[in-house]
Amino acid sequence: MSDIKRRKAIDCKLVKESKSYSGYFKYIVTVEDIDGSVTKHPSYGVDMQDAIKRLVRSQNADKVVEVVEKKQQFFLLALFAFCVLIPLFGIIISDGKNNFWLILPLITIILLFFIYEILENFRINKFLDKKNPNKS
Repeated sequence: MSDIKRRKAIDCKLVKESKSYSGYFKYIVTVEDIDGSVTKHPSYGVDMQDAIKRLVRSQNADKVVEVVEKKQQFFLLALFAFCVLIPLFGIIISDGKNNFWLILPLITIILLFFIYEILENFRINKFLDKKNPNKS
């Protein structure tokens, strides 16, 4: 047997049926952490397996958000350095006739915001489609 310590669900109890979403149930999932502590988490799902899957997915998303928030300052610093260094190198390297280097950071920032908006709209629409599958 392996001695790898992992988080595990040790109990899951049906509490009640959801009043706002028919067919969904509220469960209380008891989780044993790596350090041996026991915590209880509410979760909703069509059945017990769905509720546990949703709980694991939301906790993984929370971990990703935590890491991204820590790394966000480095990303902004790198973007700022990119926006300053590219025109600087372009001015040094170019012969003075091709000054497209000066507008490249602006185009990059606009493209980043445009891509972000496309991904955000896709994510929102995908969420709404899952929430309301009978949408015509």
